[in-house]
Amino acid sequence: MIAITRSQKPSILERKEQDWLASLCQAVTKTEKENATNKYQHPEIKTALHTLFHGKCAFCESKIKHVSDPHIEHYRPKSKFPDLTFAWDNLLLACGVCNSAKYKGDRFPEANEGGPYINPCTDNPEDHFQFVYDKRAKLASVYGKTKRGETTEKELGLNRYDLRTYRSKQIEMLVCIASYAQTDPDAQKLLDEAKQANAEYAAFARTL
Repeated sequence: MIAITRSQKPSILERKEQDWLASLCQAVTKTEKENATNKYQHPEIKTALHTLFHGKCAFCESKIKHVSDPHIEHYRPKSKFPDLTFAWDNLLLACGVCNSAKYKGDRFPEANEGGPYINPCTDNPEDHFQFVYDKRAKLASVYGKTKRGETTEKELGLNRYDLRTYRSKQIEMLVCIASYAQTDPDAQKLLDEAKQANAEYAAFARTL
């Protein structure tokens, strides 16, 4: 997870947010509520979030679109905070696994429960996580430095088996590249690219 600077609210939300929220508040039947709620899936909002997060999951930093459709994630779940359903500051881009019922889903722990989860748009993840590559074990792991970091790592599965296995292979190659960076300009270029916000697992690259 890396820090992200929130971009300007999409124009569609500038124009429609209050109308959509009013329609949601007035909805009575299940169908009416679903139709009102789903306005947040507007293509302009999807595009803005894809650009903001460089096509990566806000939580695990995996690229999404080449393997599945990204999820528009409500940091504070819309089921518990319906008034934030269309709030730009509450919307993130997430992969289907991090946002699944097994992991984040509708969960939102409060401070007395070890939360809230780390939000890359309002928190500096470096204050809450260590991004460690163990050369001996060849594992790239995320460890919480704070209680909120620990809660986020555990409940969002930031070290789940498949994710850590894939991430570790990427970082293993990057560690090899980094060993040549001081003498090989091409290796240095690759390392610099890996640190950029649009690169997978940039948080790990920045610690090398």
